[in-house]
Amino acid sequence: MTRGQRRERTDTSQTPSPRLGHVPLEFTSRMRVSVYSTSVHSTSCLGAYTAAARDARRLRHRRLATTVCRNKREISSKLNLDLDLGQVLGTVKRNEGLYDNLPPGKVGLFGLRETFAYLNDPNKFIRTRVEKYGPVFKTAFFFKPAVVFGSPEAIREFKDFEGDLPADAALPETFRELHTEYGALRMSGERHKATRANFGKVLGRSALTHYTPILAKLTRDFVKGELLEKRTLQPGYDCRQFCLKALFQLFLGTVPPQDIMEKMYFYNEGLLALGKLSPEFTEGKKALEDLQEFCLKHFRTVRAQGKLDDPEYFFLKQYSQATDENGDLFTDERVAVTTILMIWGAFIEAAASMGHTTWLLMRNPDKAKKVRAECRSSFSREELDSGKLTLDDVYTKLTFTECAIKEALRVMPQTAGGLRVNPETRTLAGFTVPSGYVLTADPRIAFLNPDFFPDPEDYRPERFLPAENPAITPDNFFPGGMGQHKCPGISLSNLMVSIYLLYLYSCFDKWEPDMSAEEMDSEDPQYIQVPIVIIDDRYQLKLERNWQYEM
Repeated sequence: MTRGQRRERTDTSQTPSPRLGHVPLEFTSRMRVSVYSTSVHSTSCLGAYTAAARDARRLRHRRLATTVCRNKREISSKLNLDLDLGQVLGTVKRNEGLYDNLPPGKVGLFGLRETFAYLNDPNKFIRTRVEKYGPVFKTAFFFKPAVVFGSPEAIREFKDFEGDLPADAALPETFRELHTEYGALRMSGERHKATRANFGKVLGRSALTHYTPILAKLTRDFVKGELLEKRTLQPGYDCRQFCLKALFQLFLGTVPPQDIMEKMYFYNEGLLALGKLSPEFTEGKKALEDLQEFCLKHFRTVRAQGKLDDPEYFFLKQYSQATDENGDLFTDERVAVTTILMIWGAFIEAAASMGHTTWLLMRNPDKAKKVRAECRSSFSREELDSGKLTLDDVYTKLTFTECAIKEALRVMPQTAGGLRVNPETRTLAGFTVPSGYVLTADPRIAFLNPDFFPDPEDYRPERFLPAENPAITPDNFFPGGMGQHKCPGISLSNLMVSIYLLYLYSCFDKWEPDMSAEEMDSEDPQYIQVPIVIIDDRYQLKLERNWQYEM
């Protein structure tokens, strides 16, 4: 237990911290992103449940999971059996004896153990099972039997039929409801195709060209203002807060009041709730309603004032003209909800990428030296101060920087692939996959393959230079997933991180762990694991100023 956790449990009279705290790596009900306030000096508690109450709920779930496992071991011991009763009963329950050549692995009776183990540490979960079973194995995701794969053969076969697989049924019930009928993760067929076509208008190259100078100015103010003033960086907290504000500005054309922005964290918790009766789901549903009300009112106001053609409302302009699979314009409500979903889907992902790349460059000073030199030689001080950057310049001048970002996505994967339901029994990579099983192509398996990534444990950005490793293809490097439900915003995220590193290295020479920070217990960070692997909020770096770049 960290010092921060002890303080939370012993002093619940104070306002909960706005930080994402570390949860021990053990069975938990789930690992959630929990933020009660986005202002350090806030005096309002936006949740009815204190940190102590939240810890108590987690403890009950841990005890339940531990009791279940202990009872199974005791029964096996008394019967002198060397077996997993849950797995045996689950095999019978799912009629797995009817199938030949199922993938190796364990599901259990209800998938409790596998689900909790995955939520506890997704990257470790995948790594240990690949080592034990190989690149295709069976397990349980969110209490449903699943086959996880990442071998080249399985990827090739999966791509042939992935477009026909339903996605909605693979998602937890709470996620399905709060993701709404407008969420692309719930769609398939022509409806999904039309939705993805609209993504291209706000996330394609033309859109990124429009966003680049806006992001440059926002990042300039963040780095040269906030970070330069305090000379410290909390890569989890600071980057997450910055990305949330930046994406509201990009997609909505304004940054909402703090209490509205904070709703995004409660909405995230609701999506990951394990049941509709949980307080997290109730709070998440209310947060979605509040966010929708704000975005809807703002969109209608901008439209009524004739401002949709103004540059800051580029995103809203595109969606005001968006059409569905029947050729009908999106309703105002759908525009508002889509804006929320786009911000939600991007801000933690971009922040996690910023934090991981920052940390890995600190731990690899030879790579940091190359990124720093490239950033400082590519743009003049006048360009940086004005924020007048172009997408073409970022892409052509920051090539090694982009490699550093991609390698960070590989070494420290942020998330898994999408979940699909297999509607009929089929063969995949020589294994039988029964109907009803969830299928997921997990990028972390391919990332560990030395055939594509020699010395996969090493941080080597140069491997992404085209001349260095032509074997890297979309079939083995897909950090945002693959197929019809792959992340549409990975290019935007990479652009945000490139501009962030550009300004960070213009202002600072290097950084190191700030062991003087109150809640720092180690030079290495701890992580929040689900839904996106992101550095714990308490982790802090000291920034060493670049005195040659006078402000």
